[in-house]
Amino acid sequence: MSFATYETSRSRGAPQTLYKFTYQDQVFAYTDAEQTVTFAGVEYEPIPVARGSVSTSGTFDRVTLTVDVPHDCEIAELFRVFPPSDVVGVTVFQGHTEDSTIDFLAVWTGRVISCARDKTTASLLCEPVSTSMKRPGLRRRYQYGCPHALYGPQCRVVRASFTATATVSAANGATLTLESGWNGAFPEANFVDGMLECVINGATALRTILRVDAGSNQIVVSGKVAGLVAGGTVSLNPGCNHQMSGCNQFNNILNYGGQPWIPTKNPIGFVNQYY
Repeated sequence: MSFATYETSRSRGAPQTLYKFTYQDQVFAYTDAEQTVTFAGVEYEPIPVARGSVSTSGTFDRVTLTVDVPHDCEIAELFRVFPPSDVVGVTVFQGHTEDSTIDFLAVWTGRVISCARDKTTASLLCEPVSTSMKRPGLRRRYQYGCPHALYGPQCRVVRASFTATATVSAANGATLTLESGWNGAFPEANFVDGMLECVINGATALRTILRVDAGSNQIVVSGKVAGLVAGGTVSLNPGCNHQMSGCNQFNNILNYGGQPWIPTKNPIGFVNQYY
């Protein structure tokens, strides 16, 4: 029988839901069924999971969806210490237990935007994929500072050419102590507002470098990196103040996106001609 046959049946329908979360190259798959379900080559683990109702309006869904999972679930652990460094996608499939064709249809897709914890439950707040289609793009403005994202396609600075690799000597929350010479050929002060990258359990974590304590080999990043301990390896990239001085440190002034010669005096403003 097909999905539609069970869906419209008064007695044979036994609905079950599959939840597929994706984060970088990792997949977290769960089901509210009593036993493991294999669908499209992915095994869905049975856990106590529930969701809110899906509201449809004939076009794209514009309401959020809440998915409740155990507080110690792997997907909830991604949000425990610091928000994930990349988008966490979610797809909800609906099917029936007795369906021998194992036909599950996608009924909702989007991404996880936050996680709220209770004593035993973590509530994942998800927004539909349609919100990204309605999101306005950034506008280019007439401004002194450079609007380009550092190492981005408009900036054109090659990130690999400005990467220093260091070993962590100690990790205390958001404060990291690095081995001597961690900054390589770059001045320590240039790493403020830069980026730290490391791989933990197969996932890439990114943090902004907020402060560099000169001479102490210590840096402060925007949040603790769970799983990063002494002996771990990190990559660091200098930051940019989005002014001409920052662009010069990368020898990239030809790609500066600001307008540094904007006059500070309004040429059509009121001017007293008599003094």
